[in-house]
Amino acid sequence: MCDKENEARQYKLLNTAFEINLSTPCNDFIANAILHDIDCSEIQSKNNLSFLEHIESYVNSYVRQSELDYKKNNDFSGDPDCGCDYDCECSLNVFAMSAFKNIVRNFLSYVDDTDLVNGVLDRYVIEEKNRLLDCNLTEILRIMLYKCISYLAYDLGFYHVSFKHHEVAILIYGGALTNASFDDVSYMETVASTIGKKAADKRWSKHNQTRPEKKKQYLQIMDEQNFTTFTETAEYIKQNIETGKKPSYDSIKRWLSEASKGDFS
Repeated sequence: MCDKENEARQYKLLNTAFEINLSTPCNDFIANAILHDIDCSEIQSKNNLSFLEHIESYVNSYVRQSELDYKKNNDFSGDPDCGCDYDCECSLNVFAMSAFKNIVRNFLSYVDDTDLVNGVLDRYVIEEKNRLLDCNLTEILRIMLYKCISYLAYDLGFYHVSFKHHEVAILIYGGALTNASFDDVSYMETVASTIGKKAADKRWSKHNQTRPEKKKQYLQIMDEQNFTTFTETAEYIKQNIETGKKPSYDSIKRWLSEASKGDFS
């Protein structure tokens, strides 16, 4: 098998593994954990699965429609005015995370406004409707929501966002198994904050790597152009060399001052 064929096979296997992972917990497991399927009759078990399939279909439709809403204003391809003069993770944080947070934030309002659960339950006889209502259907909605969002994020190429939302689905499911509550909103706020800090650290790390070189360059320009002040040197550099947003005029002037004192950190 040639290298390209082997690479394609490995990619396909990896993709399949990701998709299998995102499909958990499957509806059978959710039925056992929340709808107490193990204690149900054959008819009730069939109703459990059909109920979950309908809920999943409705939630997925909502999430996919939300994709169209936020993609209309964000194409995910540009610099969101972060000011970085190199490739960074700002678009992930500003565009993707806020968009997915909005899907979660608006979901409960959507459920209340459309009476989603009762609409699905109307297809069952009254005894079955009451039986299902006695279960924690909110947990089912939350699990389905995070599973569907994880699929959407994966399809769009936001893999870290995808796996974090899938992680929440698993945590809610685990809570249902152990009768433990889980605050998914607070958890995702922490995740978003952590991702943002990581991106900020990466940006400043990049700045710290290039700043010593920039300081030497700016000091050399000042010497070559026979400038006598940091102000006129910074003005020259902004007009002719650093014409983008970053580094700013003030940063250049500060770096020149530090470099003149031997500080090239």
